[in-house]
Amino acid sequence: MSLAEANKNLKWDVRLTERNLNVGELKKDELNKHLEQLPDLASNVETFTMDGKNNSSADESH
Repeated sequence: MSLAEANKNLKWDVRLTERNLNVGELKKDELNKHLEQLPDLASNVETFTMDGKNNSSADESH
């Protein structure tokens, strides 16, 4: 895989979006459209604390 192909594959990588915007490889409206099309996965979130204990109400009842 060439470097150009690798960069194209990383276009939507959240760590590179600011760089891509700054160098003109990505337009703000293109990024916004992409973000709007992402599914809402909020129901799949699992919360935790730094001590590793789960914060769900099911775990607190034990």
